[in-house]
Order: sequence, then C-alpha cells, then structure tokens
Amino acid sequence: MFDFRKMAVMPLAILLAAFPLFAQVSADPNDGFYDNAQRWELHGLTERPLPQLRPYPLPVIKGILEYVIENGGEYDSAPAKEEFERIFSRPWKVGMDVEVGAKRTEERKDDEKDSSVNRYAFAAPRVAGDIPFNNLVGFGYSVGFYAVTDSDYENYLPYAQYILHDSIYDASTVSKLSVYSDWNTQLSFGNESVYAATGISRVGFGPFRRQGLALNEASYHATNMSFNATMGNFSFAQVFESIGATNNLNSEDYDNLSSGKFLSFHSLQFRARDWLSVSYYENIVFGPGFNLLYTIPAPMMAVQNIGGADANLQMGLLLKVTPVDGLVWATDLFVDDYSVNDFVKLNFDAKYRFALQSGVVYYPLLSAMKSFSANYTCVMPYVYSHWEYDANTNGPVSGSSMNYQNYTNNGMSIGSSLDPNSDAVTFRATLRPHKLVTLDLSTSLIRHANSAEAFDEEDAARYVLADAGRYVTNGTAFMHQMFSGKTSGEHVNQAWDCLGFMTSDHKMYVAQAGISAQLDLPRTRGGKFSLTLGYSFEYIRNAGVSENVYTGGKLDGFTDNLDGTYTYNGTKYKIEEIASLEEVAAEVSRQKQAWIDQLHDEVNHYFSVGVKYEY
Repeated sequence: MFDFRKMAVMPLAILLAAFPLFAQVSADPNDGFYDNAQRWELHGLTERPLPQLRPYPLPVIKGILEYVIENGGEYDSAPAKEEFERIFSRPWKVGMDVEVGAKRTEERKDDEKDSSVNRYAFAAPRVAGDIPFNNLVGFGYSVGFYAVTDSDYENYLPYAQYILHDSIYDASTVSKLSVYSDWNTQLSFGNESVYAATGISRVGFGPFRRQGLALNEASYHATNMSFNATMGNFSFAQVFESIGATNNLNSEDYDNLSSGKFLSFHSLQFRARDWLSVSYYENIVFGPGFNLLYTIPAPMMAVQNIGGADANLQMGLLLKVTPVDGLVWATDLFVDDYSVNDFVKLNFDAKYRFALQSGVVYYPLLSAMKSFSANYTCVMPYVYSHWEYDANTNGPVSGSSMNYQNYTNNGMSIGSSLDPNSDAVTFRATLRPHKLVTLDLSTSLIRHANSAEAFDEEDAARYVLADAGRYVTNGTAFMHQMFSGKTSGEHVNQAWDCLGFMTSDHKMYVAQAGISAQLDLPRTRGGKFSLTLGYSFEYIRNAGVSENVYTGGKLDGFTDNLDGTYTYNGTKYKIEEIASLEEVAAEVSRQKQAWIDQLHDEVNHYFSVGVKYEY
C-alpha cells in the first residue's frame, strides 16, 4: 500500500521524454518529432538543412513532413503522415499524464547497509496544440499544471538528469500535493528559410538530443526570441533568453531567485559538402544590466571588450560528418577559457576550461531499431562556473549576492547535466518491435571528481578561514575561481594555474542502465491511451563527492583582511604563513577527513507505471 508521505517523483523522465503524445511540437524541442526530423535529414529526405535551434516553427515542421510524404518510401512516409495528422488535425488537444512508481535505495558503508523505499505519484493535465494561422504565422502552446507528492525534485531524480516539467518554485498546496503551472508557447513569423520566433520554451542545439553542451533542451525553459536564416550552404541562428539568477550559494528557494540575467547565443553553420558541416558559435551570459548589442549578429567577444569584459563569454566549434546515409559523427568543442601562452609552449597542465563531446547518431533503415547513439563527453574543472562580485564593487564576494554570470538558469545548468570535472560514456537506443510498442534503452558510465579535494594547503586554508556562507566547495558550477578581496578578487590557485582534471583522490563512479516501454493503443472516438512502464538501475561508488569539502566560520579569532593576509592574536600573517599554523592545518585536515568519512556507495532501483490520455 502506498505511503504518500514517502513519495518521490519521476526517475525515468529522460527516457519517457522521447514518447510524444500531446501536439505542441513548435513549442517543445523534446517532442518525438525532432528525432524523426533528424532521421529524415540524415537519409536525405529534407529539402534543406534543418534549423540549428530546436524547436522549429510550424512552416518548417509542415514543410519537412510534406517533403517526406511526397518523396520518402513507405518506411518514412507512413510515420510522416501519422505525425502530420497528430500535429495539424486539430488546433487543440486535451490530455493528461498520470504516473506512479517507487525508488528503492540501498546505502552501503563498510559492512553496513541501510535500505529505504520511496514511492511517488503525479498527474499532469493540459491543453496543447499547434495553430498555423497562415503560411507565415504559427503558434504553438501547451498550458496546464502538474501535481506531485514531493516538491524537492533533486531527491528523486537519478544522477545528472533534469526534471522535465517547467516550474520548480512557488507551488500551490492542495492537501499533500504540490501543484505547479506547466506551460510553453511559441509564436513565429516567416517561411522555411527565414523566420523569427518568440515565446517561452526550452531550446536545444547540436546533434545529441537532450545532451547539448551549449544549449540542452532537457534543461529549464526560458522566455526567448530567436532568428534563423538558411541560404544555400550557410545557416545562421540566434537566440536571446531571459533566465533566472540564483545567489552564489545556489540557495534553492523562491526568495533567492532574481530576474535581470540574460543569455545570448548565435551560430554560423557552413556546409562544405553534403556530408560535412562546420558551425562556429558564441554565447554569453550577463546581467543585471541589459546590453542591446548582444542581441545583434555581431562577434560577442568584440562587443564584450567594448564594455570591459564584464560578462561570461564562451565559444565553440561543432563538426558534423555524414559518411553514409543515416549516420552522423559529430564533435562539439565548447570553450570557456584557456591559456594561449601555455598552449603555445605546449604546457598542457594549465588553465584549459572546455567541454568536449564526440560520438555517433545512427538511424538504420528497415530495422526494428529506430535509432542508436553513443558518445563520450568530458567537462573540465570550473567550466560553466563564474564568480559574481557584490553589487557595484570589484572585489568582495559573498554567498548571498545574486550570480548573473554562471552558466545556470534557475540553478540548473543550461548546457550539459554533468558537473565540472566529469566525463561520461553514454549509449542510447530506441526500438520498435511492433507498430504499437516503443522501447527506449540507455546506459551511462560517469566519473566525477570534486576539485576542492585537490586544493593545496593555501587554498584550503582560505576556504576554512572564510566567513560562513561565503563560498561553496562542492565541485558544482557554483564553486567559482575567485576569492573575495577589498578592491580586487584573487584567483584560486588550482583554478588558475593547472588543468586539474580528475586529480582528486576520491572520485565518484556512476553506472546507470534503464529501459522504458510505451504501448500506444489504437485511437478511438473517445481518444487515445498510451501505457508506459519503466525500470532503471543505478550504482554510485563514493556518493557524497558533491558535498562541501571545506566550510568557513569554524575557527574563532582569525580575521580575513581581504587582501591575502590574516590577523590572529594581533599578528598579521601572509596566507602561506597562516596555512602552516597548527590550528589552521588541523582544521583543514579535520574537515577534509570528515568529507572522506561521509562517502558511501549507493544502489538505486527506479520503477514507474503510467498512463497517457489524449482527446
């Protein structure tokens, strides 16, 4: 019997996202249409290259489907006809998702084991649709809410996965349920080649769906404006988003959210051959001031330098090679920061802050396997992170200050779901053994190290001697590269002087394997029902690596002068002197050992059963 007081939510969200039901394709880049569109492009069944950014406006969606229906064989034209009917048959659809399930956790420490079972339930009714007003104007929408029995989503999602609902704060409470609004929209104007769009939605970029380094459609939604132009072998795309800022500590409550944080991204793609394309992209995160120049198609590095480089700029290269029909090999290099001087000197143990993703996506013909993908992803230390000075200063840093420059939206990474100093190998496959049955399989092997464990004595001492609540040392994007100062911050040695990738002694290893199934019952006059079933296994070695290694405010009598010196018992010490004091060295050792002692292993099992209905 379910104990609703122990429920937690949605362990298999990333798998079930691939199963489409509601028709709001132009506002939802996670809709299954986009997998089909990628398949058709790789098999030469699109009239022009697909837009670089997802979701697409309705003229593009309609043009893709009509071209496949007219030019594809039965294997492709039949699903294209089904998609056309699903999307364009009616401007509105009413439906609901209902799911129940459980998570069983076994914690292992030495010879001791501790088991627990959490159960969950949620319901998500909505009205959704896509409305083509004419050949140029289209509108997609999904309006609804979801009710869940546990509002702390971080407690129930598998490691490195996002929640797929679009509100996480400010819930209404009905009995034991937390009720959140859940909607997305897109209004577009233009044709298949040139268009502009605006609305509120998630945005995806790159061939590895729901795994992008720069823009990940599995991440949180944002209000946005986008533009696309495809002309011959060139394609240009730009999106401007208003996103949510949290404070430097990522305090997860509604009162610690702020507007005034923005992201701008643009990409220029060149198709050198039918089988080869190269994209150069830039993106920048800034705030709280608004800079209109970041909304125009100008080099962001040049624009940033005009204003004193007071924003967080990244750039990247995406290379795609299609050696045979249905297969693409892609490599995406996302560069946050790097040392040119060290690179010229062939010094590779230096400040290289980048993420790299390389792998293949394959859509076979005439096979029960609809798709297969495999890729390797690595995220170097401190990628996606950035410090934020206190308001109107250029030195002091405090935990309560809002962070307008790190690569997060509402506290969630905009890019990869991996924390800095991580890498992963991921395999995914979608099978369709019967026209009514779809199976999704996934496996991931992940490593993560907390860079704080590898701090030298001086860096560790500065964190221990800091005021309580000034810094985090948990190895996430909120662990930044700067110490607080009076007039100018001072860089963390490890973050500025070395690569630091996987140099910590205690690494976390995660092995995940999941399967989910969907049975689509034939549509009747009363609507369409789909049944879902899912199971996922997760083993984590050294769970707890993402806890803080060092915490300030534990030692009395020490004063941080915010200039690299400290006062103790009336004597001023340099950092190298204070770090060697017995009291400080002992506290550093104690905190690090306490962090090591809390590490443990976990075995998690996730089960889910759901029903989807659409009328």
